[in-house]
Amino acid sequence: MHMKIRKAIPALLFVLALAALAACSPPFPKELLARVEADAPFPALFREPDRYIGKLVILGGTIVATKNLKEGTRIEVLQRPLDSETRPVFTDETGGRFLVVTQQFLDDGVYQRGRPITIIGEVAQPQVLPLGELEYRYPVVHAQALHLWSPYTGPRFSIGVGVYRGF
Repeated sequence: MHMKIRKAIPALLFVLALAALAACSPPFPKELLARVEADAPFPALFREPDRYIGKLVILGGTIVATKNLKEGTRIEVLQRPLDSETRPVFTDETGGRFLVVTQQFLDDGVYQRGRPITIIGEVAQPQVLPLGELEYRYPVVHAQALHLWSPYTGPRFSIGVGVYRGF
């Protein structure tokens, strides 16, 4: 019995290692990621959107609003930096807002305010729309692929060592 368990341990460790690697990979096909414009940081895209029109970019952030239109869905996103898995980082750091446009119907009950999202898409002409009492120039991205992440629930991994002294 013990011999069978000993032989199964390496196979189990191999399967766990593969699962861990799969969990750490970005949710987009490698072929699509390879076509993304490497030199398109959001601040530059925000300042000079005309320079990036037609280029494929990867952006992410937090959904501010989702609006279903006759021709598809428009998502307003508050940009945030992406981690190595292309997941938006939960931080106050942002470069501004951008719009994601898709011909698909995306239910605003699912694509709702506060959800993290990552998009790969083609940069289009910016749009000027009201934001509160001002006119805001939004960079626009036509989505080719998007990934809606599960809501942020705090750190996904932590190790703690501490000493507890009773009173």
